[in-house]
Amino acid sequence: MAEDLSGLRGRLAVTLPEDVAAALAGYEDFTATSPPTDAKGFAAWHAAAKAALAHVDLLVKLARWAEGSAEPDSDDGFERLLEGARAALDAIDEEEQ
Repeated sequence: MAEDLSGLRGRLAVTLPEDVAAALAGYEDFTATSPPTDAKGFAAWHAAAKAALAHVDLLVKLARWAEGSAEPDSDDGFERLLEGARAALDAIDEEEQ
């Protein structure tokens, strides 16, 4: 089992950086669009943005695990990007209330 886990880590360490970049590009493309003005459309757009952000966050955590690092780096650009995106979504939430 330990050998299988080690092999999985190795494979993921190779493939995840591209997966993270693709998910992040998709998130950026999606959030560059204007949200719908109606409440139902906006709620769906907002939920989709949050789901995409959660997907990126999970991939980053998985990439850290694959590299053998469970702790986020203090100099991690993805972490700063995720924090900024979360803050932007929170600001949108506050504007809607």
